[in-house]
Amino acid sequence: MNDSPKTRGPWHHRALIWFFSGLLGLLAYWLLGFVVNDIGTWPGPDYREIENRLVTPGLTAQVETLTLQLEDTTRTITEEKARQAVLRDSTDNSARTMNQLLEIQRLNSQRGVTASETERIALRDAQQLFLTTQKSYQESNDRTAALTEQLRKLETQRREATRLLETQRGPVNAEYARLQSRHQLKLAALKLSILLPVLVSVVVLFLRRRGSLYAPAVYALGAATLLKVLLVMHAHFPRFYFKYLLIGTSLALVARILVYLIRAAAFPKRDWILKQYREAYEHHFCPICNHPIRRGPLRFAFWTRRSLKKLSIPPGPGDEAERPYVCPVCATQLFELCPDCQGIRHTLLPACAHCGAEKPIAGT
Repeated sequence: MNDSPKTRGPWHHRALIWFFSGLLGLLAYWLLGFVVNDIGTWPGPDYREIENRLVTPGLTAQVETLTLQLEDTTRTITEEKARQAVLRDSTDNSARTMNQLLEIQRLNSQRGVTASETERIALRDAQQLFLTTQKSYQESNDRTAALTEQLRKLETQRREATRLLETQRGPVNAEYARLQSRHQLKLAALKLSILLPVLVSVVVLFLRRRGSLYAPAVYALGAATLLKVLLVMHAHFPRFYFKYLLIGTSLALVARILVYLIRAAAFPKRDWILKQYREAYEHHFCPICNHPIRRGPLRFAFWTRRSLKKLSIPPGPGDEAERPYVCPVCATQLFELCPDCQGIRHTLLPACAHCGAEKPIAGT
């Protein structure tokens, strides 16, 4: 027997313990996350360097140059078409003006009126503007045709260069994927080289201190470290392998918990047995076979665990003396005479309610 009883403390004190234990786990998770993130910032393979090493020299620059030339040519064609629209409008205006002046001269000629010098000059200027605008429009149209032909040739050249570049980029992508996979494995190894020793330390601490006063802190640290390890493995290991690793680990964990529960049921600890006996006595049931304990005022009553609180207990005779009691179903001695104070005590509980005399709990 323990020399001093264990105390649980007030509920708010226990709540603060679990709160700060959770806070400890959260801070530990953040700290491990900072370390893992800093390792993840290490540079990996350079795609441009691999491309320059495996692709024909100048091919990538050629594709980029052709792309820029295509953009410039397309922009120039757009500008020429906009200029043609302006020239077209100017030509139409000049044609309308010239037609109107010719129509005025024709009407004047029919009436026998000679055209004035101003009208002749206006007609000559309109004709000159029309011819000039028409010539500019034709020149712009010729430039647009030449640019369109140049654009077609550039597109053909870029398409051929791009096809060749994509063919040569196959090995580049494969090499980059290989180096990137190796880089991820290196990062995973570095991260796990820090996390796994912490996890092993927490597991050892858990196995040694899980039943001690500091169990909440151990649980919090263990949960934070295990979660971070699982996240790192999920981020860096291939899903094909990770799913089997996760399932295998889960199977081992579930099997371990199942074995623990079976052994706990077959070989229960003192605290478990004491809790079972105490709850059974509180509900007036036999701790062994769960048969109702009918003694004293409950001698002729009937109840279940749910209806016990609503049970109206009849008052018993004031001079009725307590006597030892044996379960009529399993023949277990439930109440017996205390050898120290001669009072009736609970047989399966460790202390006498009258004098406090202790004895070992049956089954432990």
